[in-house]
Amino acid sequence: MPAGPDADFAVVVIGATLAGLAAAARLAKAGHRVALVTDGLEPGGPWAGRPLDGSGPVVDDAPAVLTLPAAWRDLFRKSGRPLDAELARSGWELAPAPPAVHRFPDGTELRLPTDRGEQYAALSETYGSAVADRWRDLLDDLDEVWQALRPLGLESELHGRFQLTRRVETIMKSKRSLEQLADLQGHAALSALVRDVAYLQGSVPSSTPAHCAVDLAVLRRFGRWTLRRTDGTETGRTSALIEALVGRLATRRVTMIDSEATTIMIEDGRPAGVITESGPVPARAVISTVDPARTLDQLLAGVELPPQRATLRRLRPALAPEVTTTRLPGPVTDELTETVQHRAGAGPLITVVRPASDTMVELRYDYARPRPDWGHGLAWQGFGSWLIRPPIRGPLPGLYQAGPFSAAGPGLSQTLLSGALASYACHDRLTADRL
Repeated sequence: MPAGPDADFAVVVIGATLAGLAAAARLAKAGHRVALVTDGLEPGGPWAGRPLDGSGPVVDDAPAVLTLPAAWRDLFRKSGRPLDAELARSGWELAPAPPAVHRFPDGTELRLPTDRGEQYAALSETYGSAVADRWRDLLDDLDEVWQALRPLGLESELHGRFQLTRRVETIMKSKRSLEQLADLQGHAALSALVRDVAYLQGSVPSSTPAHCAVDLAVLRRFGRWTLRRTDGTETGRTSALIEALVGRLATRRVTMIDSEATTIMIEDGRPAGVITESGPVPARAVISTVDPARTLDQLLAGVELPPQRATLRRLRPALAPEVTTTRLPGPVTDELTETVQHRAGAGPLITVVRPASDTMVELRYDYARPRPDWGHGLAWQGFGSWLIRPPIRGPLPGLYQAGPFSAAGPGLSQTLLSGALASYACHDRLTADRL
């Protein structure tokens, strides 16, 4: 539904990204009138569904396996309906995903569960108890790192260095890279598992901080999850979650404006709405979920923000994998399989085979053939790059930012959480303005 020039929105969200959808849903449930300018994106951005071969079953480029399911559950619960109930309405469920199979350059293969005891048993059987002990101890250490870091960008905003605890300062002062942490494992398979975390975050091991290996502990703690149709005809299509979220926005009467944003309007030093190709959309606050370069260099082109632009020049887009999707011949099963081929000196090749209606599809995520892409977040450039990522509260009062480039990180669940933090900050400001 187009918005006329007299529309009185509380908030305009720029970008039909995952963060944009999440922020809009939460703010609308809180009672604010919300407009979402798609900015030329299909809902979900790079993770939106599309027909295979133009007319086949729906596929997407999103990861088929999810971590941190609590982020999704929290979003749906706080926007009006529990996730399980919402999915059930359309015949879907969130179910545990089977363990990934890891293949290493030396020819060995490891089926690695996420359960602590099962992990230990699998590693002991394949490599011996000494290697299993080493892996268990590493993840126990990383679990402590997770507890120290989770309040900084995931559960609450990261404003600056003054928030860092002694534990976090110790982590940062080590200045150890993920490459160095991998080398310390003393076993080729363990080193590969640690090293490849960097590629999955859109970076390279030598410039990625060692604490990013916390993803391994998060996986052990929260497990692997996937979307599955209750009739068994589809598994692993993450865009079904996005479709459910779009339905939530319709229920909450979020106005979707299918147009591209050109300028953030400024009055008295704060946002007053957004000018789109189809006209102005006045509002009292703005949340931008498009990449930081577009926000600063285009949407705020006429605003003097020298410090922020200087920081922008230091940021680099993440390296996104090449994704290919192929229809497979042969029988259709209801199983999803994931194989991770670790490669010496290059990023991994992840192959997912899953049912999609009446066929099987193969998705290949090739991290040895990456391309720079702001939509996948920011590349790491050492520890310091964590603290210069765009904060939730933008450079002007009433302007907020969320997306895979935030301090939360680039994962789908982390992106959702950045949208949550932006919505909380925006809600607090709008509420204070009314008092």
